[in-house]
Amino acid sequence: MSTINNQAVAVQQKNITEQVLAKIETFKSAGELRLPADYSPENALKAAYLVLLETKTRDGKPVMEACTKESIANSLLKMVVWGLSPLKKQCDFIAYGDKLSCDPEYTGNIALAKRYGGMVDYKPNTIFKGDVFKFEILPNGRKRIIEHSQSLESIGGEVVGAYMWYKLADGTEDVEIMNIIQIHNAWMQGGSKGSSNA
Repeated sequence: MSTINNQAVAVQQKNITEQVLAKIETFKSAGELRLPADYSPENALKAAYLVLLETKTRDGKPVMEACTKESIANSLLKMVVWGLSPLKKQCDFIAYGDKLSCDPEYTGNIALAKRYGGMVDYKPNTIFKGDVFKFEILPNGRKRIIEHSQSLESIGGEVVGAYMWYKLADGTEDVEIMNIIQIHNAWMQGGSKGSSNA
């Protein structure tokens, strides 16, 4: 990028950041937004700017030049409202044509589930070919792992599925289970895969 383009991007970033911070202050003043105690919108926006400088569209153009100012501002606002940080790999900025989107990553979804969904504990696990894996569906529709045993030979081999056990603040426990086809289908929905413009 030329020096003129760098200066234009820096001015655009400053204007967008000021716009987003003003909107955040409006939300906070009206009691419409409560941020986590350990979250700094200013720091998150600076981190996002650094990430956005290196983020490109599918055809290799910098998103700060290719995406609309409004979509960039909305993505940054969404990041702050959710209380996520791109430096902690909690969210990712993805271009869909000339629109920028902020999408939560796995760690961001975990942070949101803990912060707003009442999740207090979780344990993810991978199911490899050769593992013994059995589960049941309880009358209330929840799932329960009956057995998951692995051998040294199966660990690190072909992945056939995954699951995550979680516990909520009210004591509820459940398991989400996906086979490898479901996992691949979920990946295809993501911005960096499938038919998006990322």
